[in-house]
Amino acid sequence: MQTLPAEETAGYTAALEQCGYHLIEQPGCLRIAGADRIAFLQRQTTNDVRLVSETRSVLTVLTTPTARILDVLRVFSDEETLLALTLPGSSAKTAQYLRSRIFFMDKVSVTDASAEFFQLDLEGPQAAQALTHLPAPVPGVDHTVVRGELAGEELFVLSQAGLFAPGYRLVALASLREALQDRLHAAGVKPISPQVYQILRVEAGKPWAPNELSEEYTPLESGLEAAISSTKGCYTGQEVIARQITYDKITQRLAGLRLEMPTRPGEKVWAGERLVGEITSSAVSPRFGSIALGVLRKPHFEPGSQLRVGANASNAQPALCVTLPFSASENEHIPR
Repeated sequence: MQTLPAEETAGYTAALEQCGYHLIEQPGCLRIAGADRIAFLQRQTTNDVRLVSETRSVLTVLTTPTARILDVLRVFSDEETLLALTLPGSSAKTAQYLRSRIFFMDKVSVTDASAEFFQLDLEGPQAAQALTHLPAPVPGVDHTVVRGELAGEELFVLSQAGLFAPGYRLVALASLREALQDRLHAAGVKPISPQVYQILRVEAGKPWAPNELSEEYTPLESGLEAAISSTKGCYTGQEVIARQITYDKITQRLAGLRLEMPTRPGEKVWAGERLVGEITSSAVSPRFGSIALGVLRKPHFEPGSQLRVGANASNAQPALCVTLPFSASENEHIPR
């Protein structure tokens, strides 16, 4: 098992047992304004954006005509505009794409507001308690949005599915980042480094950009079922997604793999001599040893599938497909 440096062990343990915070690198935020802002985003993305309000956010996916992932957006309302949190580092490209989709009669504008805000995630079973120390209001069920105050400025708190427990995304003016971090430190909330966050999110089986959230895959292949509405009207990519659902055409899915030795993204996954997928993320976990995420072809994404991982089938190491998130109770022997 991997032994983390002492300063990183605290963040890892906090995310599992207390509360830790992960500062989003290259946070993306778009401001979408105009009378047609809801209708515009509704026809571009997979979920029902009409459900967005000042107290509710919606997770939705921007897809190509062939239903490949362009971006994953967390959308909520800020008075007369929409704020759409993008995948890290993708805001400029997504803003440009959305502007190219505006018809001449659309009353809508898209602005990249990423530089205005910072974003961080609170993770762990005591995340709600940590909010009370800021102090900030605690949102209710997933997708709830509440507003607090930090140094006289507005602080958005969005409830979301965390890595292993209910979590929260905090969004505030960039100038307030140090003040918020100081308050979290004073409350005993430990920072989660980018390296430790990647270990945790592989353990949790959460897709990430660009590993699993890219134009290589559709939302259903990457485990984003919760971001797709089955009842809304037309949107770009809908026909492909509808066929995947209706006719069981999801031929590959995100899955977890246990291994004897570390691997890396891009390694091939084999069933016998047949190529059945590719590693998308990997980690050496303090709890589970060498683990990985991969997108695997049907039926090899089923838990219990005995596979091999390596550049070629003849000298690949054994691997076992397991249920996500990884669990100590599913610590089966890896077949040789």
